[in-house]
Amino acid sequence: MLTKEDNELITKTDRGTPMGELLRRFWLPAVLSEEIPAKNSHPVRVTIMGEKLIAFRDSAGSPGVISAYCEHRGAPMYYARNEEGGIRCLYHGWKYDRTGQCTEMPNIENGEVVKNRIKTIAYPTHEAARMVWVYMGPPEQQPPFPEFPACALDKENVYVTKYEIDCNWLQAQEGDMDGSHVQFIHSTLGPPSPLMAATWRSGPSSELAKTVAMANTEQGVLFASSVSVDDGQMGVNANHFILPCFSSAGHKTATGPNVQAMNIRVPIDDEHETHFRVRYDPDGFSDEELWEYTHGGYVFPLHEPGTYRSQENKDNDYRYNPIIQRHFNYSGVIPFPTQDLMMIEDQWGPVQDRTREHLVASDVQIIFMRERLLQMAKALAAGTEPKEPFAMTNIQQRSAAPGRVIMPKASTLPPEVIEELAAGFNAKLLSDEAPAELDASKLMDAVPSEG
Repeated sequence: MLTKEDNELITKTDRGTPMGELLRRFWLPAVLSEEIPAKNSHPVRVTIMGEKLIAFRDSAGSPGVISAYCEHRGAPMYYARNEEGGIRCLYHGWKYDRTGQCTEMPNIENGEVVKNRIKTIAYPTHEAARMVWVYMGPPEQQPPFPEFPACALDKENVYVTKYEIDCNWLQAQEGDMDGSHVQFIHSTLGPPSPLMAATWRSGPSSELAKTVAMANTEQGVLFASSVSVDDGQMGVNANHFILPCFSSAGHKTATGPNVQAMNIRVPIDDEHETHFRVRYDPDGFSDEELWEYTHGGYVFPLHEPGTYRSQENKDNDYRYNPIIQRHFNYSGVIPFPTQDLMMIEDQWGPVQDRTREHLVASDVQIIFMRERLLQMAKALAAGTEPKEPFAMTNIQQRSAAPGRVIMPKASTLPPEVIEELAAGFNAKLLSDEAPAELDASKLMDAVPSEG
């Protein structure tokens, strides 16, 4: 569990908070490209880490993300006219370009001179993987744009949508890190359709995967888990979580051999987050896959009309159906990601009180990820800038090494195997530390020492 102070530190993301400042050192997606589809199209509202902003596309087709309020007297810019290379406040005609510079002040005689003194909040943008990304940190600390595989592909090879989630960003992200929940809440009670075969789990497994390695890398955290395959042998799978909020959770719902997955968790405020759910394939998607993503409603839940909320949501109890729970699946809820929503959106409320939790061995990856984030946020608050935003090159979230690594059973992996796993992700282990060994005293199911 966390102390009250650490829980507040890791969950609060307004400007000026330690975690908020840390997240602002990274490039994060702000909106989907489809939300601002054309030159001079209408602005859209977006809130990121408590900051109220608008996104728009100017006359040249370039995206901008600026303050939601005019610098004159705070009029809302959501209603602004998007025209001739800038966005114009309706109240008195003040106009701003995508850099935030005021370009026109037509309501005063000397506006051509005074306009140069006015600049609104505006953030650098980059468009990739069908998303518009922003950097919200200090200009002098701006890192290069991260080299995620999806961002290097043509847009036809990427499918992404988003969901507005009613809980703090961290408890959603911890759901992505929680490997043991998968064979419970996501399991079904009968054979699946051929397309959904990859997501089918026939009830809780008799064997739970065991974490056998955790190591910090320059880009994030490497985790390795094992299951028994033969007498005296185990199969080891590894995952690479990219800091601060990029996981490969959901890769088992991929519908093709080369389809890869990414979840991105961006705080809206302390009680809401935006989940950008990404699938990408260098070879492109089949018509069947695209239909399933856009209309099937299972891998990507359908939205309430006019919103980015799932049709199955907290207000309608996620359409939980006890008949389905008895006869079809473990949860009683149909869309795959919605099964997670019903568990994460109310964990002692929208912001989980981690002073009350009772952690066990299956939570070690969550604990390790928390500790890395807390370490980085506290260091930044003390004046040490993070190196991780500048290490986001040649990112790999699915290992280049095919399949599981088969090896003799062991409770932990030797350092050379961990290095080999890291190399499969183009990842470098942090050179100043050994592979992690979590303090077992933090776990409720730890075996008490004798004496």
